[in-house]
Amino acid sequence: MIENKHEKYASFDSSFLSATFNKQTGALAFLGIESSGRIRDRHTTFNLLLPGKGALASVSKKKPTFFDATENAFIYKGEGEKGYIAEFIDDKCFNWSFSGLDSKDILSMRLAIKTAPPTIWTKSEPKKLKSKNPLAIFKSKYELPLIIHFPDFGRLEISSNDDIYCVEELLLPEDFTGLDLGYKNYSYNHNRMHSLHFGSSHLTFKSNKPLSKASLTFKVLDECYPHFPCENDKMFNGLKRNWLNSFALNRELFDMGDNIYFHGTAHISTHMKADLLEMMTDENNEQFKMIRRAFEGQIERGFKESQAYDGEVSVSFYKREKEKGFGCSVDSTPSAIISLMGIAKWNQGLAKKLLPYAIKAADYLLSRDVDGDGIFEVDFPGDYMFQPSEFGQQGNWWDNFAFGHKDIYFNYLCHRALRELSEYLCSINCNAKAKKYIKQLEKFDKCFFDTFYNPESTLMSGWISRNGKHHDYMFTFAVSMGINEGLIPIDEGKRMLLLLLDEMKKEGYGDLRFGIPGNVKPVSQSDTIDWPCMSDWGQYENGGLNGMNGYHFLTSMYKVGLEKEADEIFRAILNTYENDFTHSGLMPGYVRSVDWRTKNGVACGYNYLADNYYFLLSAYAGKCKMKHSSVV
Repeated sequence: MIENKHEKYASFDSSFLSATFNKQTGALAFLGIESSGRIRDRHTTFNLLLPGKGALASVSKKKPTFFDATENAFIYKGEGEKGYIAEFIDDKCFNWSFSGLDSKDILSMRLAIKTAPPTIWTKSEPKKLKSKNPLAIFKSKYELPLIIHFPDFGRLEISSNDDIYCVEELLLPEDFTGLDLGYKNYSYNHNRMHSLHFGSSHLTFKSNKPLSKASLTFKVLDECYPHFPCENDKMFNGLKRNWLNSFALNRELFDMGDNIYFHGTAHISTHMKADLLEMMTDENNEQFKMIRRAFEGQIERGFKESQAYDGEVSVSFYKREKEKGFGCSVDSTPSAIISLMGIAKWNQGLAKKLLPYAIKAADYLLSRDVDGDGIFEVDFPGDYMFQPSEFGQQGNWWDNFAFGHKDIYFNYLCHRALRELSEYLCSINCNAKAKKYIKQLEKFDKCFFDTFYNPESTLMSGWISRNGKHHDYMFTFAVSMGINEGLIPIDEGKRMLLLLLDEMKKEGYGDLRFGIPGNVKPVSQSDTIDWPCMSDWGQYENGGLNGMNGYHFLTSMYKVGLEKEADEIFRAILNTYENDFTHSGLMPGYVRSVDWRTKNGVACGYNYLADNYYFLLSAYAGKCKMKHSSVV
């Protein structure tokens, strides 16, 4: 029911939708959504529209001659025939009908800075447009209907039966067009970075031809997640609300990196998206189809546009960047192969089309076994961070450390890529092509454990540098990924996990409600960057907690039989992801982003990472054995 007692404002509020209209201007001044309908005040206290701008209809650009509200509608009348009715159909939806239009412009809508650039989804790729505004980062055209996904709030669909489209400009404010990104910041991605967290999406709804009347329907959609056993258990609200946060769409390039500005062409974490998308099997869900189409196009472009003559897949090939002195991530090649193998589970046609590229990439990985011992080597020496090298610095996902030479994280990805590719080749009767990969895997399996096992710690080293030194800081993923990949025996893996859990307890990590640390012991000064705010013990990757690593760790706990312990951690993390804000926007400043947190929950990340939500996969990898929980 509409509340109309205030002198200047009239408002509608339900468990799903909150909307306030300004009686003096006719603007929609406040808009809040809550896709779950759960009782909380987020949608009534956080405005998804930019304060002072809101959403203004073209028919209400002058002071209204009449404004009133009935039980379920706002009524505005302006000059002549100009006017609108915003009628609330139910507690999730309202229809905004305009009359007296005299131009193709219908509605201008500015999205809030606080909510960070949301993701806009449509059935087809947006069309790129040129902008005359010097503050515009990009300008795109979308066909309706479109779905706006606001992390931590939910999804809003905007549709119309009329011939209407939407134009978006992502605009920087005039007083914040630059950002000092800190120490040794010479990555091209960062140097060209605009401070999007302080920017605003400007949406303009226009008609393709002049209309005298038109209408737009705003509808709050339910949370979107793959269905699974026990989903009615309230403890899984954190999964439901955060699942889509993994798919932050770069609208300019229509792909997904680890945030909304870093594009995903040949990105180091595309395989994480593939793992998540594999769970999305409901073909009747249009949102799932939209995400899959974007991802398929991204992987196809990655192979076709970013594969070098020798098979390496990378946006900027680290072997070819030596003039700049900066290494690029080595993970992108195996990640691309794994991603395509994921796509093969739902789109055989595309998988077969891109198979020659994947084989070329796999052959490149074989060439990385430089010394012929079965283990793959990277060109970075790994003796210490920022070591003078013709290939620059290391470049895997854990980019705070000097991973190099025999890099366990890179090797795990290579092993998985070759394993899944050989399995796929055999499944389509290409056994002969699979032979060389199977042979390499056999050699790898025989020497892997002895190569990386550190008898001093009785755990697995993170990397072995070119000088032969083991670099071991009790890396949790070095153990858990090996268990999940079948490279560490179950009994031995269980012993290692218990040792890590015991050490985490001693270090004061508590119930791990904010995620899993990458390393349990401090990384030495020589092996990490010399920037205290992001390299001190307990900060960022050096002992900070992250959700991405939770997938590997929790899944391995389930696999070795530590179900009770895994359940407790999983419940604790889900409770955090249900009740806390988990999306801090793009580039709000170093050590302010919640993609990483300290033991006490203080933000210590450098950027919003969509990878942070990867831990949700443990619900499918091991959680289905869990008993119903009473946690709310």
